Amino acid sequence: MASPLDHFLFTEAAPLLDRYQALLVEDQALRHAEYDRPDPRRRRLRVACNDCRTPWCCNQRVAVELVEALVIYRYAATHEPRALKDAIERGRALHERPPLDDAAFFRLKTACPLLDRGRCTVFAVRPHRCRTHYMAGNPQKCRNELAPSETYEMSPDRALLAELRAVADEVRFALLLDGAKTTELAETLYLIDRVARGGKRWKAVRALDWDLA
Repeated sequence: MASPLDHFLFTEAAPLLDRYQALLVEDQALRHAEYDRPDPRRRRLRVACNDCRTPWCCNQRVAVELVEALVIYRYAATHEPRALKDAIERGRALHERPPLDDAAFFRLKTACPLLDRGRCTVFAVRPHRCRTHYMAGNPQKCRNELAPSETYEMSPDRALLAELRAVADEVRFALLLDGAKTTELAETLYLIDRVARGGKRWKAVRALDWDLA
């Protein structure tokens, strides 16, 4: 049986996915220098997430771009197959139930399936929403509040983000998937898995209604 990674979703865009992942490595190096262990003389905002041992933010819905989901699927299939399997199963359950808004999703208090004992198993390739989310106040507020006032979005290099965006656009063009609408991370991984394992071409008509003909 062929591996899902042999499907055209991964093979036809492989150089672009490699480039995107390399940019994520560069982005993470900048984040570590600027936010994880910053020079106190240049520090502007307190990153309280550095001291958080219970990532409540991982209970939130994480919307993803197609390129992010493909990179995460490929990375997890190689490095964290059990976590990927759990994520696909959760995605299937989400896909088969009525859609939830962000608040209702958060109230489920169900941690991301890619989280293992407080550790993100795909940290190196985590989505934009996870990469840019920071807390300046008490991280425990993230337990009961969907959007505490002390949270903010921050990126160390806008030019790098623009390059990530450009590569994402190239991936969609290379795969002729301009109409593809992605959803929550686990659900998108589930849909990618269905396509890749079925050997099918992909035509997305609207969110939560993908034609896998």
